[in-house]
Amino acid sequence: MPYQNCRTECIVLKNVDFGESDRIVTLYSPDRGRFAAIAKGAKRSQKRFVNKLEEFSLLDISFRPARHNNLHFLSEAELKEAFLTLRTHWQRYCVAMLANELVLRFTGEHDPDRRIFSLLHWLLESLHHGASPLPTAVFFHLHLLNASGYRPKLEHCAICSCLPAKNRKLSFALQPGNGTLICSRCSDNAGYSRFTLSLQSLKFLQTAQGMATRQVHRLQMPENVASECLYVLYSYSKYLLQCDIHSWSFLAHIRKKQSRDKTNL
Repeated sequence: MPYQNCRTECIVLKNVDFGESDRIVTLYSPDRGRFAAIAKGAKRSQKRFVNKLEEFSLLDISFRPARHNNLHFLSEAELKEAFLTLRTHWQRYCVAMLANELVLRFTGEHDPDRRIFSLLHWLLESLHHGASPLPTAVFFHLHLLNASGYRPKLEHCAICSCLPAKNRKLSFALQPGNGTLICSRCSDNAGYSRFTLSLQSLKFLQTAQGMATRQVHRLQMPENVASECLYVLYSYSKYLLQCDIHSWSFLAHIRKKQSRDKTNL
């Protein structure tokens, strides 16, 4: 019996050319999770796939499940939203690329999570409509870690249980090995690698962690604080993944530029 076509909504995470005329796309769907599909003749297509398989695109697709491997066959793609401003605004593009790569690395094939799909969709839509890139990236990254089972524990020092809000003379850092805080009073004897957070950045992370996407407009995060938070989350994720996050290099340029601009004020 021939395989029947399936339909799903999805976001394009990645696409690469394959052979002379085909393209392989990696997609994330709320009911299928992450999966790869081959679009036959996509590079020559004038109707079925033209301008539809670019990164960040929100699609409604029809596909045939794989028979002998993990590569599905993409039959049709209807473009629901292209998020075009992400391709014309450098900072938005860099944050969207980071988000796509994080979803690629923190998810398994055919392991759907509607929270992750909704979170990625929210980020792309927010950036497209002009949300500040770095704070948006912080919120996305923090909640992706939560959904993936790596929620940082930011409430108190993991060793002495002291609270940051009541111990402002202490500094606090995130321990990459277990995602917990450690205060400067305890850190000398801990012997762990750690990523230091200012109290202001820590407060913003704690606030963002308890928010839903519909509440993000209330979070007023200065760019320098967002930059520090994002670096700590990147460092923590790099430790978890045990590999580099390639798209981070683009955001590093943004952080350096902001640092230079602040110095020149």
